[in-house]
Amino acid sequence: MRRNEINLISAVFAFFLIFCCQKAAAQYGLEFASHERELDKRTSLSIGEKEAVTLFPKTELSFDLQFKPYQHDYFGYIFRIILNDKLNIDLIYDRRPGIGNHFKLVVGDKFTDIAFNIPGEQLFYKWNPIKLVMDKDKNQLIFTCQGKTYHYSVMLNGFNKFQTFFGLSNYKQFQSSDLPPMRIKDLRIKDGQHLEHHWKLDQATGLQAEDAVGKIKGGVSNPFWIKRQRQEWRMENDYEVSGQANVTFDPKRECVYVVSEDSLVRTFLGSRSSNSWAYQNAPLHIADGSQSLFDPHLGQVHCISIDQKIVSTFDTLSRSWSKPFTYPSRGTNYLSFNKFYSPQDSSIYMVGGYGHFHYQNSVHKYHVPTQQWDSLAYTGDRLFPHYLGALGFCDGKVYLLGGYGSNTGDQMLNPRISNDLMQMDLFGGKFKKINEITFPDQNAVWASSLAVGPGQQLFGLMFPKNKFKSSLQLVSVSLDGQELQELGSMIPFDFHDIKSFADLFYSPASNRYVAVTLYFDSESNKSRVRIYSLLAPAMRYELDESSATSGTKKWVWYASGAVSIAACFILLLQFKGRRRQEDEKEKHVSPFPSVSEEPQQLPIAEATVTIPAKEEICSEDKKSAIYLFRGDIQIINAHGDEITKQFSPLLKELFSLFVVYTIYRGRGISSEKLVELFWSDKSSASANNNRSVNIAKINSLLESVGDVKISKKSGYWCLDGSEQICIDFAEYMKILQQEEKLDRVSLSKLLRILDKGSFLFETDYEWLDVIKDEISIHTTTILNETLRGLALSTDAEFIVEIANRIFHFDSVHEEAMVYKCKALVQLGYHSLAHQCFENFCQVYQQLYGESYGKSYREII
Repeated sequence: MRRNEINLISAVFAFFLIFCCQKAAAQYGLEFASHERELDKRTSLSIGEKEAVTLFPKTELSFDLQFKPYQHDYFGYIFRIILNDKLNIDLIYDRRPGIGNHFKLVVGDKFTDIAFNIPGEQLFYKWNPIKLVMDKDKNQLIFTCQGKTYHYSVMLNGFNKFQTFFGLSNYKQFQSSDLPPMRIKDLRIKDGQHLEHHWKLDQATGLQAEDAVGKIKGGVSNPFWIKRQRQEWRMENDYEVSGQANVTFDPKRECVYVVSEDSLVRTFLGSRSSNSWAYQNAPLHIADGSQSLFDPHLGQVHCISIDQKIVSTFDTLSRSWSKPFTYPSRGTNYLSFNKFYSPQDSSIYMVGGYGHFHYQNSVHKYHVPTQQWDSLAYTGDRLFPHYLGALGFCDGKVYLLGGYGSNTGDQMLNPRISNDLMQMDLFGGKFKKINEITFPDQNAVWASSLAVGPGQQLFGLMFPKNKFKSSLQLVSVSLDGQELQELGSMIPFDFHDIKSFADLFYSPASNRYVAVTLYFDSESNKSRVRIYSLLAPAMRYELDESSATSGTKKWVWYASGAVSIAACFILLLQFKGRRRQEDEKEKHVSPFPSVSEEPQQLPIAEATVTIPAKEEICSEDKKSAIYLFRGDIQIINAHGDEITKQFSPLLKELFSLFVVYTIYRGRGISSEKLVELFWSDKSSASANNNRSVNIAKINSLLESVGDVKISKKSGYWCLDGSEQICIDFAEYMKILQQEEKLDRVSLSKLLRILDKGSFLFETDYEWLDVIKDEISIHTTTILNETLRGLALSTDAEFIVEIANRIFHFDSVHEEAMVYKCKALVQLGYHSLAHQCFENFCQVYQQLYGESYGKSYREII
């Protein structure tokens, strides 16, 4: 993959940060999907499957190993070495308790006496070198790990070649599907002391492992590249809790605590499940404007209300809170305040906030041992009255960044965005303005916390204040405020200042950032919790070409916005092992950190109903068309003839990319990105020639379509003249970008577009995966919200149609199934309703390996 000068500097700088912090964090490598995934979604790395590797007189195979923490099952094969398709040498992990050593070497069908353990802290958080020498002269295996060397005698003279399989293996009679949740990197094969092959596994995408020394490419299925995990946020968990919720984080144990109305929920990073403590006393009616904070000294969770001057602490033994809040509360004066715990004086400090048309710049202190409150006066530079700013605390220094407020604190008097970076001298009683950071978009506000990560830089989550369907962008800020850099992909975030909350944490144990978003639905009285993680040091998702030349830092807002993620769809994503592909950061984009395969279509029985007020997709004067919601791309010329078959596979993929990026990204794709996707293995001149030749071929084929062509505008290749033809995807985007609630006509048109299926559901391009998922999520969210606003008595037919469209995207969408069954019963289709339920249960069983938890009578 080509990198420009800035990318090289960024990579060196990231390495320097980690070196300074002396972290053994995973910089690159391959992570394996294991027991948490279906059998055909687990990860495999094969070396020599097509062309066997030579077994030298003294062959050394080595690699670095690490296990993923907080997984349920670690049993399985780490590697299988197959000699001449006859003899297997296996390294397995036996998770059974009480057996002593868990790592075991197997030869043939016998356990050898080579067995050992790796301490948990070393196994989960550091790289562990593993080395196996196959010595044909001595007919001996020599195994080295943890500074210890083991020997085992075995006849090797008759063998001259071998294959190696890490994780899942489908090779001949040596098949195995059990593997531990692990990570590996730097796989090497030596002939004596001479390095013959080296698979670094340092790439971010792809289904082949590159051999840096030899010519044998490794085959990879269902990969989770670690470098990709430094670019894309991973969804760790997604669930709902009762009532309004607060969130905090324990960095030592790497767990997120969510305070809800009836329980305290704990989620360990890396674990798909959560556990909770149901309250023994009365429900906790969380006060307006309250927040939670983890006390590292006491190991307890505090819930804080500045208005009521209450800090309530949860006792996990008694499952109760120390103090109740006054309920109902009378609003708050401190919405979205910032807080931190100071170990130097065992106190909680709280800064800023908003309420009753007034912005705060006050500082409050709560001394935990004595439970005493105090209001503090600070001198120095004046702190701008605000809320929605970010605060970070490290080594006794406090940093505050941004926010929204006014000079006087009065909401009526010229409220504005603040870009001040301030330092708070905690015990000196002064504020100092470090710098003022100017962003091109003046609507930038922040998630609550600044994380101080590797290199003593500040890391925060920024988002636009003026959008509901918003998105969070991780940025790094130097301590002097001179440098700012966007890192990683975007996180979807529904922003409403009194209903939503976002926070950022840093976990030094596993060297990753943790982002949590909350959204309270007052109608259902539930809060949706979404937890994401990103490995550090985070990498830029992609640089704009202009950034490479000017060196300026650009904050790019995404006009299409980010979208909420439906709960059932995220459950489905847990079983999908497709890798995420790098996505370009452009304006009018809504990238998300989740990638999946096209969902399996649910065989729901259809009822014959009519879509109310059907609308044609485009006006009648547009004869030429491009369809993207009919499986594969379909191209219709001005005479009504389909010309898709005239496009070669490469031209069709290129044209699909131009169409999608033009409409979805808003301005096309850069030359650098094109080369990276299609011609990264060629020289610059050759890549440019290939690009020019193929674009010319596409434009020649488009002559029969009309006045459309691929051209370059403002440095980006796009489909010029797209407004002259009918493109269902363009009409789809117009509908979903409407700020107002969709009316019945727009909804009917949307259903018409989705009539044949989901977006490009028969198309499998790596660059398309993320976009397909975003569209699926956005569409499912819109349609599900629509379902909730319809009445069974009058809208039953419309409900069935909407549910059918949801099933195009999510075959186990429980709410859509319930609505459809009830609507079919309302229409008198009782057998179809029952068949719908049975089909749902069947697919649910296939996906999750367990029966659906409700009966037909219960959902009806």
